[in-house]
Amino acid sequence: MAGKVTRLFALAFERHQAGDLEAADRLYQQGLAIEPDHADGLHLLGLARAQEGRLDEAARLIARSLALRPDFALGHFNLGNVLRRMGDGEAAVAAYRRAIGLHPDNPRALVNLGVTLRGLGRPDEAVEAYRRAVALEPGDAEAHYNLGVALQGLDRDEGAVAAYRRALDLNPGHADACANLTTALRSLGRPAEAVEFCRRRTELEPEAADARIALAAVLHDLGRVDEAIAAYESAVTLDPGAVDAWVSLGVARQEAGRGPHSAEAIDRALATDPSSPAAWSVRVGLKTFAPGDPDIGAVRDLLADLDARGGAPDARAGLEFALGKMFMDTGDAEAAFTHLSAANRLKRATLTYDARDDQIQFREIARVLNADRLAALAGLGDPSDRPVFIVGMPRSGTTLVEQILASHANVHGAGELTTLEDVFIGHLGTPLAPIARARRLAALTPGDLAKIGAAYAGKVAALAPGSARITDKMPANFRLAGLIRLALPNARIVHCRRDPLDTCLSCYASNFSRGQPFAYDLRELGLYYRAYDDLMAHWREHLPPDRFLEVRYEDVVDDLEGQTRRLIAFCGLDWDDACLAFHQTRRPVRTASVNQVRQPIYRASVGRWKLYERHLGPLLDVLAQPG
Repeated sequence: MAGKVTRLFALAFERHQAGDLEAADRLYQQGLAIEPDHADGLHLLGLARAQEGRLDEAARLIARSLALRPDFALGHFNLGNVLRRMGDGEAAVAAYRRAIGLHPDNPRALVNLGVTLRGLGRPDEAVEAYRRAVALEPGDAEAHYNLGVALQGLDRDEGAVAAYRRALDLNPGHADACANLTTALRSLGRPAEAVEFCRRRTELEPEAADARIALAAVLHDLGRVDEAIAAYESAVTLDPGAVDAWVSLGVARQEAGRGPHSAEAIDRALATDPSSPAAWSVRVGLKTFAPGDPDIGAVRDLLADLDARGGAPDARAGLEFALGKMFMDTGDAEAAFTHLSAANRLKRATLTYDARDDQIQFREIARVLNADRLAALAGLGDPSDRPVFIVGMPRSGTTLVEQILASHANVHGAGELTTLEDVFIGHLGTPLAPIARARRLAALTPGDLAKIGAAYAGKVAALAPGSARITDKMPANFRLAGLIRLALPNARIVHCRRDPLDTCLSCYASNFSRGQPFAYDLRELGLYYRAYDDLMAHWREHLPPDRFLEVRYEDVVDDLEGQTRRLIAFCGLDWDDACLAFHQTRRPVRTASVNQVRQPIYRASVGRWKLYERHLGPLLDVLAQPG
């Protein structure tokens, strides 16, 4: 009889290996009918039932096998697999841990344990399991990939990048590793490194629209707008229903100065999803609205529906900002401010911000980079004279000034770069809060300044090797004007000024894509403006006039040629008539002012605050306070 049982299980196992689950199941049962407590037979029948999708039965059979043979590591491992498929993560973890206790050198059990722990929301334990797995089997690409996923879930992107790179070294065709590595590199502010992996993924998954979208987003990050447009166009060809891709395509076309084509993309997005707040946010920037425009009613209806359904605050805020802009266009100040106030309340509620932190930070910057300090360290940085920093409050004319300069044949407009901040933070070697960073300015040595200046100059020079001047239009660099003076003593700083109330109103009416947390409350906006204005007064007093120039927006509007000649002379360049036709210059513009700088100069924005004066009480009160 024993021989017959052995033959039945051998034949069953043969059919099992061949994929004939029905025959294998029948033969296992025949063997177990003769010998019900055959541990291997119970285990193998359990595996067959698992493959057939009969998970409850599979778990019971494997558990019976383990009751007979509790030291069977493979059985505990397979029980863990079945329990995980059944959704019983805690029981699966116990089974995997039992398997590992019996067989500590099983990397597959460690990987599966990690996957289960991550699914249970225990990423730290998952990382530990994956690390043990890759130590046991360094050549397992999937283990490295899973380690990367767990680390990324903990916002440990540097470690995730290393894990994904190792997974791709071992398996260059791992499309998911390419996708996740791209995300991690973008989170770290390193989109240039991500391009290779985005392109590899599009080769591995040529029909995947999301792979093209990821490539387009990275190219967009890098300011390679024409290439981004081509990638977005490829994505929507593959998936015409990809609303977000149509919106991003519209934005990219808008930045590239292709207004009509941008409108076409947004129309496609809204045809697919008429309720897309992102699409409406772009659309309102592409046209000027008149009373009775049907778009106004459409957005009002969408907002009412979203409010009734308890829609996400960011989506509701986006529609409120859109309506605010629409009514500003129509001249209905009451309706405009009603919607702008609602938009800003919604946006402010999502942010953690204290204006006192900025007030302290700006005072500390002025304190540590005082006249004596600036004089003692003068001329010790990198000698490059190519950078031109354009600074000021958001919405103060910085985009217009850069567009005028970038129209010159010998000037490259680099847009809003985070390079200076990145270089400074990188030099400090440790993340610091803004106030602590301000205080660290006092400790910078001549050697530090030379390194910071050289690092910045090298990075921006690579953007346009043949240009005599390169503009960096990051408005918030006004905080670091003193650092610029010391690290790059030959760089030029252009400070853009505009009527404070027009500036603040324009900020309040803007739904910024990132940063500017001070902009969503009128009182906080006023406090920030005053702190900024005080710091700029400090720089005005202590920076040399041949390296620090102030340009008033209103003066540019009133005397375009005179102010343009002043700018060009300050930058040490010969005159170029193209600077007066700045609106015809075809270069990517990636700011909220993209539409304005595609038009000839106009006066409509000068003194606009007066239409809204009665709504600006908190702002007026703060700006009117003495001292």
